[in-house]
Amino acid sequence: MPMQLDEIHRFTLSLPDPFTFALTVAKPAGWHWSTPREIFENGILWTGMYLRDIPVGLKLSAEGATVHVTVYGQSPLADDTAALLKEELFSALGGDEDLPGFYRFARDDPVLSAVVDHLNGMRVGMVKDLFGDVILAILLQMAPMSRSNQMIDALLEQYGRRVAFDGREVTLWPRAEEISRVDPKELRNTAKLGYRAERLVRAARFLAEHPISHEDLMNLPEEEAVGRLIEIPGIGPYSAGIIIGTFPIDSWSVVIFSELAVLKFIAFM
Repeated sequence: MPMQLDEIHRFTLSLPDPFTFALTVAKPAGWHWSTPREIFENGILWTGMYLRDIPVGLKLSAEGATVHVTVYGQSPLADDTAALLKEELFSALGGDEDLPGFYRFARDDPVLSAVVDHLNGMRVGMVKDLFGDVILAILLQMAPMSRSNQMIDALLEQYGRRVAFDGREVTLWPRAEEISRVDPKELRNTAKLGYRAERLVRAARFLAEHPISHEDLMNLPEEEAVGRLIEIPGIGPYSAGIIIGTFPIDSWSVVIFSELAVLKFIAFM
């Protein structure tokens, strides 16, 4: 049965222009914003996250650059926890990104300039979930996207944390402590992970014994943060760099916008 959550808090966030809510939380390339099983319909996003390891449900909508947030949980938020949530969501919506700076750079490129016009206001932010990122890093290894999506969906179906609120149900990433107790053979059978089952369980056991948070990593020098992450079984330097977001916004956006441009051009061929 899903965990039942009630409304516990509301607030608004003001994002810097340019900002387009739909493009930011429902990425055109198909990537999720917080969890692959979130729901985006008619300009409203129902999703969820872990706040200090406690599941919360989120309902987001926007009027221009103002985002309205309703929070659902099982107990009220303390003032410092509410402030932390605001800060994390502002960053997850791309509020810290220098999008105008990227646009000035991109408009000199004949391909990127067209995509900037088509996707104006899209920000690349996402909710940070360290174990969720580790799951993606391992399940995306050496597999076509269709196969990775099948594994992710099966893992969430069998082991994800289901929460219900506002008449909707959302599935969050499982916690490292939960996966650390699963037999790799069970993961291979129930989620069809193949050899990745052992890697994922080893990574989960490591994180259960040596907890790491994104907040911890952000307080470390980049080299030290990458060093902490590559200690996790199955995580190499490239995955570690993506997890902590060490790519500058300009270069990372170029990668994303270039991929979207290719997809767009293929669609019209």
